Amino acid sequence: MPWEAARRRREGNELHRGPRSPGQGLFLSLLLSAPLLTSCDLPTESPQWEQRWILPADEFSLEVEEILPDHVGITPDGTAFLVDVDPVVFQTTLGSLCALCAPLEGQFVPKPPFQGDFHHTISFPDEVESVVVRQGEVLVVATNNLGFDPIRPPGGQRGSLTLTLRDGGPGGRVLDQETWNGTTASFPPGGTLSGTFTFTGPVGSSLHALVTVDSPAGGLDAGSRVPVRLQDQLQVSATAPPLEVTSATVEVAGRVFDMEGQELDVGDVDQELVDRVVSGALELEITNPWGVGAGFTLVIDGPEVGVAVTRTIAIPPGPSSTVRVEFSQDDLRSFLGKEGVTLGGQGTVSSSAGSVTATPSQLLLLDAKLDLILRIG
Repeated sequence: MPWEAARRRREGNELHRGPRSPGQGLFLSLLLSAPLLTSCDLPTESPQWEQRWILPADEFSLEVEEILPDHVGITPDGTAFLVDVDPVVFQTTLGSLCALCAPLEGQFVPKPPFQGDFHHTISFPDEVESVVVRQGEVLVVATNNLGFDPIRPPGGQRGSLTLTLRDGGPGGRVLDQETWNGTTASFPPGGTLSGTFTFTGPVGSSLHALVTVDSPAGGLDAGSRVPVRLQDQLQVSATAPPLEVTSATVEVAGRVFDMEGQELDVGDVDQELVDRVVSGALELEITNPWGVGAGFTLVIDGPEVGVAVTRTIAIPPGPSSTVRVEFSQDDLRSFLGKEGVTLGGQGTVSSSAGSVTATPSQLLLLDAKLDLILRIG
């Protein structure tokens, strides 16, 4: 019980409490000692003085996932973040790939040769600026909606289709690559080619998928002719399960977060102490791994509290700080000695906070102690 770890010190008329049992015997001994602190003259009224008691309360925590943007969670074992990536579908037309096909629209002809590419960005959730990937994969499926096989044209040589997955953009680090060669693979009309692309390590806020097509000329005989329809398409879909990442740099400015109510261990504070409370404060020593400032509405509540006690405080930026939250006599008497009392609340990260780099194990810690003024006598 943290109350038993309290320490008393006496400075002038202020006394700090030492190790105690919160029972009635403590108060009898305090009352019996009162005459030793008065003058030799007999008082006409019972003497009164004030004591200051510093009582350790509990340690409260805010988990890192509370400040993460939407679509970023955490694995069940707490060792990695899970970053959702929306599936994408992109495509190109025969007219975009094959300049020689333009005058041949609607004809059956020997297939003209062409080379071309098309690409798409696979974006991470908003506010995610970069991540370090522990395990990432993207399932890619290419579908041929042309009227011919572009990598194995009838009567012609063999071509290829290559998909390259990069970090960020066309010049980014190659994460994975796969080539389907017409000598070993076919891609007939209505057919598909698929592959799973895996990657690890640092990446930015998006992935870049590039499809490169090398399609040779077809045969010249009548049996090798193919239909040319400029609006026919090659289509690619890319689907990624949530990426497992060991750290993420995210934008947190203005982020609203909740701290779920956690037990404030004040249930066995005896009523005799509660009755003597004059005023006091909750002193919070804050360890802030992200170093961002925030406004926070602190709420003390419980089944026996009646009306919840709330205070709006400012959490300063920086790795550590101390915040003092003042309470009136009525506030303190409403929750001291009550069972099931909790401390929680809601906050908003400062609009000037910018971005932070977060890891799954991080917690914002609030080490709380009560600073109480008691009237004795």
